[in-house]
Amino acid sequence: MVPKYNYHTHTKRCGHAANVLDIEYIKAYINNGFNNIGISDHMPNTKYQLVSEKSRMDITHFNDYIKSIKKLKKRFKNVNIFIGLECEYSKILGSHLCALKDKCEYLILGQHYIEDVNPIGNIEYPLIYANRVCEALDTGLFDYIAHPDVFLKYRDTIKPEDINDYIKNSKDAFKRICKKAKSLDIPLEVNLSFINNVKIMKDNEYPYPHSLLFDIACVIGNKCVIGIDAHNPNVINKYKDSYNKILRDLPKLNIITNYNIITYRKKNLDKKYNKFKKNVKSFEHYYVNKIIKKLDYSSNNCDIQNFFLKLKNNLTNQKNSINNNLYKEIDTINNSIIDIKDKEFFIKRKKEFININEKRYKTQLKLLNNIIKVINKYKKEYEGKKLIKKIKEYYSK
Repeated sequence: MVPKYNYHTHTKRCGHAANVLDIEYIKAYINNGFNNIGISDHMPNTKYQLVSEKSRMDITHFNDYIKSIKKLKKRFKNVNIFIGLECEYSKILGSHLCALKDKCEYLILGQHYIEDVNPIGNIEYPLIYANRVCEALDTGLFDYIAHPDVFLKYRDTIKPEDINDYIKNSKDAFKRICKKAKSLDIPLEVNLSFINNVKIMKDNEYPYPHSLLFDIACVIGNKCVIGIDAHNPNVINKYKDSYNKILRDLPKLNIITNYNIITYRKKNLDKKYNKFKKNVKSFEHYYVNKIIKKLDYSSNNCDIQNFFLKLKNNLTNQKNSINNNLYKEIDTINNSIIDIKDKEFFIKRKKEFININEKRYKTQLKLLNNIIKVINKYKKEYEGKKLIKKIKEYYSK
């Protein structure tokens, strides 16, 4: 029996999906006999973060996203349409993820990166990735793990002399993920995106899913779900062929054939989520903690002014780099021969994100200036660890 569900669907708002209306995905699913359909575009950043135009929607697009899917739910009542997001997890994003979850019907964990960790040529990256995924699952935020072996897409960057250690770490990492997921009854996604794109790595396998790791899932007894990871409605028409390829390549998988992501969710996840939400700290709290950890309070000669000047300069350079690239991309598109509709859409989007990043930059500068004021206020009375404690208390309120 070919499963007729998919909860991993993107929209043009993410910047790297087809420039089509949301309804085109729903029509494609219905034409192919799907009865459970989830739209799960990449999560928006917080109001403080600079945005990569090619990776996700901005937070200002989120309400339109919700509104659009709600309209589709009302229009197509003969199928189940669910509102979701694909999200990365980190502690600093905890409160933001809770706010997003409360407006959605489900979240899937798609841990595409670990902040401040370079995966290129890094044999420890699988273990770092597994730690983050297991931490994320314990929050109760997520209903399944998208492409749980996504870290393997970097394996061709590993030096030949390190490949055996990398494979061992990858197996250990995936074993940890599988055991954690099974203990919480959270399914693993078998992602079809590279099967649709027919991309092959040096070991003659897809970037993911990889047989070496999903064999581990079979031994541990994990339940699996299929994820098309649709960025274009056309790939939905190839679904049956892609699914049959998976069955041939990974015949022992325990695939759930009839999966409703809402009714499947276990009560223990709701308990975990409620506990997490009750104790979660704000983005500002973690942002401030990250900054003050870098300050040296061991003496009264701590040069706060110069420290924050460097932070502001780094932020300015980051913003300018992102926006300068966007200006270059606009020039490239203007000089390219593409559909006029796509040309207008992408140029308009890139200009919008230039303005968004200017606003995010000012918002983050304002927060940095606020931190300086708070530090100077308490520095008159406290120093060293006591000063750090007072600043943390201030931003914990």
